[in-house]
Amino acid sequence: MAILSPIEVSAAERLEILQRLDRYRKWQALEEKRYCLACGQIIDGHEILIVGGTRGTGPLRLVCPTHGCHSIPIDWVIPTEAVLARMESSGTANFATTKAVPRARENFYVRLRRFATHFRRAA
Repeated sequence: MAILSPIEVSAAERLEILQRLDRYRKWQALEEKRYCLACGQIIDGHEILIVGGTRGTGPLRLVCPTHGCHSIPIDWVIPTEAVLARMESSGTANFATTKAVPRARENFYVRLRRFATHFRRAA
């Protein structure tokens, strides 16, 4: 399945689309930050990808801008000041996006192993 190319829109249109399509959190400005639970990156309204449209590709959708991360607005939370400060001090907010994908996979495997521990091994 090919990934759709993002739609380029003006800043005012981008803010209006974010306000309309993100039903979980309100956007007051494009400079607001969100923490992606899937890839662990801090993103803002300027970076979020708008894909889809009316030319046979379905409705407009919002997608995380991190390479390999296909999270949607329900996966983005408003970070607290403590989270922002910790990420800036540790430098994780600026690491290469190629490292985000293995880390997300690693987190998935950890959760899968924890889930699997609730089942018995076959005899």
